[in-house]
Amino acid sequence: MKQQTDGDRLRHAMRRVPSPVTVVTAVGAGERRGITIGSFASVSLDPPLVSFNVGKDAQMHPVIEAADHFNVHVLTDTQGYLCNHFALPDTTPAQQFENVSFRLDAQGTPVLDAVLTVFFCKKYALYDAGDHTLVVGEVLRIEEAPEGQPILYFDRSYRSVGEEVRSSLFAPVKRASNDVP
Repeated sequence: MKQQTDGDRLRHAMRRVPSPVTVVTAVGAGERRGITIGSFASVSLDPPLVSFNVGKDAQMHPVIEAADHFNVHVLTDTQGYLCNHFALPDTTPAQQFENVSFRLDAQGTPVLDAVLTVFFCKKYALYDAGDHTLVVGEVLRIEEAPEGQPILYFDRSYRSVGEEVRSSLFAPVKRASNDVP
């Protein structure tokens, strides 16, 4: 008998999958907001697209729906406080940026200071995804810090990247079934 998976089971299992931690900032619906995101991913290289998910009940949801642009900030392993700060529910837009060092880009969107990488994006598409919206952005520009390590989320805590894992050498994989070895 096949057991149906529910949201709690999925949440528990996903705790075993390390994910990058980013903060997305946007201006829309008359306010400036930021949100901690653990679902950031590359989607396409041509055009350069990235994605993340926003809960439909999040204060950021109407902002990201209305925004034309947004910025995705990859945080360093010393910025766990920013992860927690932008994850707090029920904060006002002003409270979100109190005591946070940032500047505004040409679109008036906050750019957090001293982060590892910033992806400056134009909204490409929004897709309904159950209780979330999948946001796809076209990357217009990237700023990268010269050094630093990213912060990850794993097993309900923030982590840094560990040592490189050595792998065995394998024979090259065939690119298509009709390739001759």
